[in-house]
Amino acid sequence: MTGAGLGDQSAPGAPTAGVAVARGDDPLPPEPPAPLGADGPLAVVRPVGVLGVLDGGFELLRFRFPGLVGVAAAVLLPLQLAELLVVLGSSRSTGTDPLTTPASFEFLASSSAAGGWSVLFALAGALALTWVGLVVGTLVASWWSGVDLPVGRAVGVAARRWWVVPVLTALTLMVKVPAACVAGVGFVVADAFVFTAAVAAGAERLGPLAALRRAFDLSRRSPWIALGVVAGGLFLTVVVQMVVLAGPLLLIQSLGVGGTVALVVQQAAGLVVLVTVPLTSCIAARAWIEFRCRAEGADLEDRMVLRGLH
Repeated sequence: MTGAGLGDQSAPGAPTAGVAVARGDDPLPPEPPAPLGADGPLAVVRPVGVLGVLDGGFELLRFRFPGLVGVAAAVLLPLQLAELLVVLGSSRSTGTDPLTTPASFEFLASSSAAGGWSVLFALAGALALTWVGLVVGTLVASWWSGVDLPVGRAVGVAARRWWVVPVLTALTLMVKVPAACVAGVGFVVADAFVFTAAVAAGAERLGPLAALRRAFDLSRRSPWIALGVVAGGLFLTVVVQMVVLAGPLLLIQSLGVGGTVALVVQQAAGLVVLVTVPLTSCIAARAWIEFRCRAEGADLEDRMVLRGLH
C-alpha cells in the first residue's frame, strides 16, 4: 500500500521526520546592521569641491570618533610603545621631528631613533595607515548604502583580507618614494593619484593592484581636486599636530626638563596620531566619493530618489 502519509518522504512537499536543519547549540547569527536615517553622514551626497571634501572628512571622523580612534589605537599604540623603548635605549639623537611629520607621510608623529630604526618605524606607520584606510573604506561603503555597519564588524571584514595591507603598502610606496626626489613636491603629486587606494580596496573589495589602478583612474579624471585635497589634508594634519604637540614640548623646554622625562612627554604627545591617522583616511574616503560622483555620476540615482523621480 502506498500513500502520502506523514512519514512518506517520497511524497512531494511532505514533511520529513528526523532531519535536523540546525543544531541547537549553534551560535545565533549576527543581527543585521541598523539602517541609517537622514542623520547619517552620507545621507545626501553630491560633488562638493576641495573644501567640502576636507570638511566631509571631519564629519566622517566625528560620526564614529571613538570607534575609529580605537581602530587606530590597536595598531599605533604598540608601535608608539616600541618606539619609546628604542628611543630610551638609544644613545644617539632622535631623527624625525614630530612637529614636521604629517600622518600622510606614513611616519609616526613622534621622534624615532636614527639609522635603521627610523626606516622600520616609517614602514610600520605606512602599514598602519593602510590598515585604517581599509577599515574606513568598509565603513564608508556601508554608510553610503544607508547601513550602519558596526565598527567591530568592519574590522572583521578587513581582517579577513589582511594580506591586502602589506601588498598595497608596498605598491603605494613604490610610487611615492621615488617621486619624493622630484623637485621637492613629487611626493604630493604622486600621493594625489594613489591616496584613495586603501579606501577603494575596503569599499569595493578590490585587491591591491586593482585598488591602485582604481585610485589612479578616479584621481586622473579630477587631478586638480586630488591635488587640492592632498595638499589641504597635509596642511590640516600639520596644524592639528602642532596645536596638540606644541604645548607639551614648549612646557618641558620652559621648565628645563630633559633626559628621560622629556622623551616620555614627547612620545606621549605623539599620540595625536590616534586622531590624525583616521582623519587622513576619512578625508581619503570622502575624496573617493567625490571622484565617483564626478567621474561616474554615482550620486545621481540617490538625488533622483530624493526628488521622487525613481
